[in-house]
Amino acid sequence: MLALAPLWLVGLFGRGLWTPDEPREADIAWRMSQQSDRSVPRLAGSPFLEKPPLSYWMAAAGIAAFGDSPAAARAPLLICALLTALALAALARDMGLRGGGALLAALVAGSALTLYRVSSWLAPDAALLAGNALALLGLWRGYTGAPGRAKAWGYALMHIGAATGFMAKSAPGWLVPGLVFAGLILWERRWTELRRWELYAGFLLQVLIIGPWLWTVALGVDGATALRTLFWNNIAGRFTHIDAPAALDYSSGHPNHFGKYFIELPFYLLPWTLICAAGLVRACRHCRDASPGGTAWRFALLASVPFLVLLSLAATARDIYAAPALLGFALLAALWLQDAQAAPQRRDRAWLTGTQCLIGLIALLLIGALAVLALAGAAPAAATLAIIAAIIAFTVTALAAARRAESRGDLQDSVVYSYGAYAAALTLSAFIAFPVIDRGQDLRALADAVRADTQQEPLALLAPDETTLAIIDHGHAGSFTVLENNDPAAVRGWFEARGPRARVLVLLPGHAAGALTQWLARWHSMAEPGNGAAGELVAGGAASLVRLYELPQGRRYALLGPPQH
Repeated sequence: MLALAPLWLVGLFGRGLWTPDEPREADIAWRMSQQSDRSVPRLAGSPFLEKPPLSYWMAAAGIAAFGDSPAAARAPLLICALLTALALAALARDMGLRGGGALLAALVAGSALTLYRVSSWLAPDAALLAGNALALLGLWRGYTGAPGRAKAWGYALMHIGAATGFMAKSAPGWLVPGLVFAGLILWERRWTELRRWELYAGFLLQVLIIGPWLWTVALGVDGATALRTLFWNNIAGRFTHIDAPAALDYSSGHPNHFGKYFIELPFYLLPWTLICAAGLVRACRHCRDASPGGTAWRFALLASVPFLVLLSLAATARDIYAAPALLGFALLAALWLQDAQAAPQRRDRAWLTGTQCLIGLIALLLIGALAVLALAGAAPAAATLAIIAAIIAFTVTALAAARRAESRGDLQDSVVYSYGAYAAALTLSAFIAFPVIDRGQDLRALADAVRADTQQEPLALLAPDETTLAIIDHGHAGSFTVLENNDPAAVRGWFEARGPRARVLVLLPGHAAGALTQWLARWHSMAEPGNGAAGELVAGGAASLVRLYELPQGRRYALLGPPQH
């Protein structure tokens, strides 16, 4: 936990709200902290039926306790990160791994690129990941435990974890433990496990956790429609196109193709890609072992590959969807380390050497990025130089120690030192990079400027995306109107009905210029993004330009008023 703390603290509390998703999630959490009926999340006052409410309850509790800020909304995610890492470490220990193996499982679960992003991102995926980790731990203890109390307590923990994952993100909370359990039964022909009373007794816990919420939603306004949206459109609609309104057509966004997740998998697992690959290669041999040790390899393999195959069949794809499967790869890495330490093979050191090279390359890329920011004037030169010097000192020292540990055959220490180099490079870089990114992502300040300019004026948002809705709604009591399309006649009619002080906010295409883009323009000219629909409305005489809002390297908006005659 101490080793992972720097990554978690800087990711959770050292930055603002970033797109995609976080401004929307923050508005929903703020609304949740204000509303009396907390069964259904709301975005800008309208029901948001993509996810169950657990993560929004947690973020709302953070806001209620610490105030409305990004750090407060993310504070409960630290609990999720702790649960995930501790559950994976406990699972590795239950599998017979000690010392470095259990530690590596926790480190991969907390620092692999996509898992780290999920654990520090304001979204339901962190709670889903914690639920999946608890469910896998409970499943192992139930499956391998002695009949009676031990098996019952194990499966009870599995049901609690599955229910937690379900309340965070619906069906994925059940899928990972379900696929592992079904795979183990088929692989090991343990049909008697299906007749165990201990397996089914815990279902009561799921009913007690999920049932009251489902009952409340069903009894609410349009309860049947809400449940259909939550469990039909949001599940089946992500695997195939179904007949639904455009707003509920989830198959059209983030297009997928078979194999996408496996092609991108090496990036998801950085910097542990090679060690996880080593575990996967070793699993191909050990998974055929009939001894109890073979069950651990089969469990880890089933916790990783089947879920990725299932995701590959979906119509939509995002890297964060694959996060639950990466827990299985963390187990594979831990099993490999234990096996390699006990029975080393010639290529085992090559996997570690390659990992050290990957971490060194990541550090060099981060140093290069920081140097560019300083040269462009986006970051203070003196502070950047000091951070670069610290990164070099820490990573060179830690990687040299990792190399020495590897040469004397201490693979566990080599992994720990390698992690130290990676964590130092990532954490130190954040002190320079995050403030720069924050300036381009400060949508709260932009929204405050819009609200200040339109305090006494009717405001409409023209065909807004979810982020625009969220930032204008978040923390403001004033109302606004949504104009669904940019038809000039509709915009002109809205102005005529509201009078000369009426205003329309429009998201402009592309990104605004900043210090970085201006510096890069010396070598590569960049076309102006134009003003899109706003420019067309002004040119067509349906509106006039009142003001532009721009964030460096960030979003651009235009505030329009009635046409000038």
